[in-house]
Amino acid sequence: MSEKPQVSIENRISSAVESTKPSQDRALQNFRYVVASVNDSALAVWADLWNELRGSVTTNGTVTPEMAEGFKPACGWPEFLEKLWLLKHYLDYIHRFSKP
Repeated sequence: MSEKPQVSIENRISSAVESTKPSQDRALQNFRYVVASVNDSALAVWADLWNELRGSVTTNGTVTPEMAEGFKPACGWPEFLEKLWLLKHYLDYIHRFSKP
């Protein structure tokens, strides 16, 4: 019987990892799916924030006279500010994820 040469555990692990590594096309596709999902979440939060302002701001961005007296979100300040923070978090994630 011939003995098989022993392969170190490091070599076995690295060859297993390399064999399961996705192709560059697949990695790019996965990247795009993640960014698209986070972007969809960011757009949903932006839509919620815009709906809060909808009655007080015209489509061209002009503030109505009622708004000049002060803005009070229907959802309340804590939830409104949480949505702003969430939007910032999503945009920051996309920015960091997309940086080379």
